[in-house]
Amino acid sequence: MPVERSTGGDAVAEQEFPATVTAPAHARQFAAEALDGLLGRTVPAGLLDDVQLVVSELVTNAVRAGSPAVRLAISLAEEGRLTIRVTDAADGWPRPRDAATEDPGGRGLALVSAIAASWGADTDGTGTTTKTVWAELAVPV
Repeated sequence: MPVERSTGGDAVAEQEFPATVTAPAHARQFAAEALDGLLGRTVPAGLLDDVQLVVSELVTNAVRAGSPAVRLAISLAEEGRLTIRVTDAADGWPRPRDAATEDPGGRGLALVSAIAASWGADTDGTGTTTKTVWAELAVPV
């Protein structure tokens, strides 16, 4: 997995996926491989599970919202903070929902909020629908 260093010193792995029903599965696989390259050591099972769940939820949301493609970036800051970024060109803005017990969906952002130290969304500033939804997770020592 190619890992690059950004100008801020963070190690970054990223890839774009066509927004198909298989995009979340491909993104989870990419995330697992990226973590190996970013950490340079055995990935703690709990961290891998958390990252794959966050990636799956964010990529699924972008696909369901109608984005033609989804870009996933995973970065590791020197202070042990892992950031997952999913960029899409779908209309709308991510917002948590209160899913009823019988609802088949609507819990994704609540899960992300429970797992991540923080999460949010930013526009690209160009006036288009392009946005990036991000989540930060702590990396155990």
